[in-house]
Amino acid sequence: MWIYGGHGSQALLWGEKIGLLRKGLRALIPWCLTYNCARGAIHENILRDDRLYDEGIELIIDEVTDIDRKGKCVVTTCGEEIEYDKLILATGSLPQPPPFKDDGLYGVFSFKKEYPYLQNLSVHLDSAKDVVIVGGGSTGIEFAEACSATRQLNVTLVEHRPRLLEWAFDEEIGNLMEDNLRQRGINIITATGVEELYGNKRVEGVKLTNGQVIPADTVILATGIIPNTALARAAGLATHEYAGILVDAYMRTTDENIFAVGDCAIKENLPGPGGTGVRLALEGGREARIAAANLFNLKRSKEAIIDKFSLAIGNKAFGAVGLLQNRQPGGAYMVTVGEIAVKVIYSPETGAAVAAQVHGKPFTLVREIMDRMAGAIKQQTRFDEISLV
Repeated sequence: MWIYGGHGSQALLWGEKIGLLRKGLRALIPWCLTYNCARGAIHENILRDDRLYDEGIELIIDEVTDIDRKGKCVVTTCGEEIEYDKLILATGSLPQPPPFKDDGLYGVFSFKKEYPYLQNLSVHLDSAKDVVIVGGGSTGIEFAEACSATRQLNVTLVEHRPRLLEWAFDEEIGNLMEDNLRQRGINIITATGVEELYGNKRVEGVKLTNGQVIPADTVILATGIIPNTALARAAGLATHEYAGILVDAYMRTTDENIFAVGDCAIKENLPGPGGTGVRLALEGGREARIAAANLFNLKRSKEAIIDKFSLAIGNKAFGAVGLLQNRQPGGAYMVTVGEIAVKVIYSPETGAAVAAQVHGKPFTLVREIMDRMAGAIKQQTRFDEISLV
């Protein structure tokens, strides 16, 4: 039995009836969300609810304020008590607060996955001129690229680490990616943090920790995300401070009748205080299918998945496969396929491929090669025996 859930929602299953409880009137499809917001096309990400009704799923627009595990019901802001046999938490994530104060200045935005908020941000960009993006992860990069390409804004990207996306790309590939961004008119400042934002009611600029001051009428806080675990914690479910709700291989929480999937659920690699790790929409969808399969009988457990990450900058794509956060040193082997370069990292002891970085065009072929590399890594194929054509 399938359970369909949108961002920031809770799915409830009782008897043979499925219900979806969602806080927002509109749910957003996560794919290309950052890019479409920046280019003024956030409406393209609105998820239509037709399929829910076609499948006989009851949609309730309300917010859960409490879970009564003993009574097996949830309480909503409207005071309604809804009983469940099985409950799936898909409460998503929240923007990670920046390590500085913004003093409530107008023109400062985080990246909340809420339609009214992102629509307001998109409209605000229509009159913007100088945009500073704090955070050089995938969200910050995609937003910067879209602002530069479709709105012709003056964009500065600030990252406190030495390189952008250093958890995914080594220095060689990372430098290529940064060069592509600079060629598109994006100013990149790395190894420098933000000390404070200044302005009189409206943001006027950003002061960096190196003393540099950058004019800004718009500041985007792309400083990462944290799992939204407040509801689970209040209900007494086990959670990890940085990684989310604890789940087993079947996506069950510490209550066998409650499951958790998506950004709110713990992932394989436990992050530290500096970040919450990679949380991808594709993985969330996979977890939802696993939870649905195990609601009343344990049928399917989580399989070992080879991490994959990719993003497009103009007509070029950059991707990383395997060992994204815990990259081990090893040998490197370069191979070219048409206009795509593949850097295979392999174990010096066995010669087996353990990771790869891919860049070039077209994007579809980059993704295809990444899938092939993921299969080769999973099968522990020797680097000199991998076929990419």
